[in-house]
Parts: sequence; C-alpha cells; structure tokens
Amino acid sequence: MKLFLYNLILILLTPIFGFRIFYKSLYDKDYRSNLLQRFGISKQTYNFASDKKIIWFHAVSLGEVIGSQNIIKNLTNEANIILTVTTPTGLRKAKELYKDHDIYISYAAWDFYLFVLNFINKNQPDLIIIFETEVWPSMINIAFSKDIPVIMSNGRMSEESYNSYKRFSFFSEEAFRKLTLVLAQSSSHESRFKDLGVKSQSLKVSGSVKYDLEPLKSVESPHIQTFINNKFILASSTHIGEDEIILKAFIEVSRYMPTLKLVIVPRHPDRAEEISNIATKKNISACIESKDININSSIMIIDSIGKTSLLYENAAAAFVGGSLVKKGGHNIIEPAFLECPIIIGPYMFNFESIAEEFLKTGSCRSVYDYKSLAKEFINILDDKKSTLSMTQSATMLISKNSGASAQQLSAIIHELNGVNK
Repeated sequence: MKLFLYNLILILLTPIFGFRIFYKSLYDKDYRSNLLQRFGISKQTYNFASDKKIIWFHAVSLGEVIGSQNIIKNLTNEANIILTVTTPTGLRKAKELYKDHDIYISYAAWDFYLFVLNFINKNQPDLIIIFETEVWPSMINIAFSKDIPVIMSNGRMSEESYNSYKRFSFFSEEAFRKLTLVLAQSSSHESRFKDLGVKSQSLKVSGSVKYDLEPLKSVESPHIQTFINNKFILASSTHIGEDEIILKAFIEVSRYMPTLKLVIVPRHPDRAEEISNIATKKNISACIESKDININSSIMIIDSIGKTSLLYENAAAAFVGGSLVKKGGHNIIEPAFLECPIIIGPYMFNFESIAEEFLKTGSCRSVYDYKSLAKEFINILDDKKSTLSMTQSATMLISKNSGASAQQLSAIIHELNGVNK
C-alpha cells in the first residue's frame, strides 16, 4: 500500500518533472537529450562479457561521478558496469572519465515503479550500488523482490538529509530496512542510517573514499595562464547567492592588495553571464573565459569544466562554494591535495565529517559573511607561516584517512561473489 501511494504521487508529479527538464534544458540542452532514459527506456545494446556479472552503479551528479571513480575503475576488472547519473554535468564527466573503459553510461530512470522495473528487466543487474545518499523506494523494493543486493557505497546521511527522510519515513523506512549493506562514512552517519531503519548487521563504517581521490593532472590552458600569471584568489563551485558575497569580499581585499585578481568557477557554468552582470553593477571589470580573456580585468569567470586542478595549483587561496548558502558545500580534498589554502562557509553538511576534521585540525578556515571572508583572504595572503601550517596539516589529514576505497571495494566484491548468477 505504501509503495502504491508513493508511485501514485510520482506519476502525478511526472508532468512537473518533465517541465523541470524542459526549463533546465533552456540553459543546458543536454537535459532534454536521451529523455526516454528517464522513463527507463534505452535503445542501447550492451555487449557484455558473458563471464562477468552485471553491476548497476548509480552516481547522481558531477560530485558523485568524480568521487566514485576509484571504485568504479577497479570494479571493471570484476564485473560489467552500467553507470547511471541524473544530471548532464554528471553524464559528460562520466563519459570523459570512462572513455577508455567498457562502461555503459546513461541517465537513471525516474523512480516510478514501471520505469525502474523496465530498466532492471532489460539490464538484469546482479548487484546495485548507490553512491552516497540516494534512497529510492521503487528501485530498492523491486531489487529486494528479485533478490538483487543493494549496497550504499560511501554512505552519507547529513543532519539535514536525516530530517528530510524522517519526515517521509512512512515511505522511506521500508526501503532503508531492505538495503543489503551500507558502507557509512563515519559513526555519526552510521547512527542516522540505523535510526532511519537500516539493520545493524547491514551497517559498516568504512570512511570516505573522497580522501583517496587524487585530482586529475592539470591540463595546460595558455589562454587562462595569461590571466593567472598574476597573483589571484579563487572562488570555486559557487552557487546563486554566493557570488555577490564573494564580490563584496573581493572589493575589501582589493583595498589591501589592489593588483590582486579573482577567478570565479560557478558550479553551473551557464551562470557565467549572470555573475559578470553582478560584477559590472559593482563597477568591477570582469571577463568570461569562453568569450575573451582580458588580462586587465580584475575578475575572470570560468564557464567550462576541468580547470579546477590548474587553478587550485596556482591560487593564493580558495573559497569552496555551496557553503555560504544552504547547498551543503563541495569537495575540499582536491584543493587540500594540491596544497591550496582553503576557506569554507558554515553549510558543509554534504561533507560533514570531512569538514569537521579539517576545522578541528586547523586544515582550513571557516567564514560566515563577506567581511569574515575578506578577513580570512587577507590573513592567508599576509601570514605565510600560518598558511603553510594549514596546508601541511591538510596534507597529513588526507594521508591519515586514506584507504576507504580499498575497504569498500573489498566489501562490494565479497557481496558480488556471493551472488548466484
């Protein structure tokens, strides 16, 4: 009855999902490409190795695609992989990462029972892996009825997500109870999963695989290099509501160091023009990477992906976005690995345990508004000894917490080997 009501609600909401896809496609046309895949329909034919089992691996968006790559690449030695994503940025990144691997990549079906059933019947997975948080009742119930194990890899359950699932526990509790294995990032995440219904014997704390993530080697970008030859600070993965704060902070910092430049990398590249307009209203000269880089501009806005490693390597300091607004923050391991001083806001619930460790060990700085952000940028620029201590501490923290990928891979392979094909 619960599953029926859940699916009734979903089918009533499907027109809204369709409209949302259409609206987003106005800014990114890839939202409307392969639309049938959202309904569990695919024209792809898979030439799977017949001697290997099939894993359906679901990674929602760009961050999850990047974070799961070590596990997925190692799993290709053990099984055939179907990788599903939800967003175009995730899809594009997946195709880039696995262009030399026999991995089939597509959009995930919406969690309506018939859509998911069609996808599972067509692809016949022996094991399903969900990366980090996504818990879909139809998917899990269908898998359970077909004796397909479902593993949550790198399980993350922030306080905010926990409260959301708790509000809808009528629909979600049964799904949590049917999870075969949850590889939780920390004991606090484990406790929340248990309270939501995951069985004690299905829970294991294995750390975060994001500590094992080595950034892709930076690719030379001569057009960008001309701009970043100047001393600059970086704001990466920014969201709506943050750019104005960052620009106000930059004005403050510029009074201290007039020649300093700023590079902004919005989480969604299509927002570049919007950010440029905000800068113009504040009388700050700005250029957009894809249009015309002007080295005399104070700000450069990046509207492509794959440039962050280069920027982190060269920045005097970096603010990592999604953390001054309630988006939950973004990965701070990459800048830490590249020895870039890190500043974050108060909303890091997507990386709760990682952020707590970084703050506790002095491996990053935390701010809450434009004045505190400006102050920390100035402190980092002014105090080289303290800045060096911060980056060294971050390097040691990464080394101390590495190894989660190997633990989770071992647990996944053990479960896979227990599946009767």
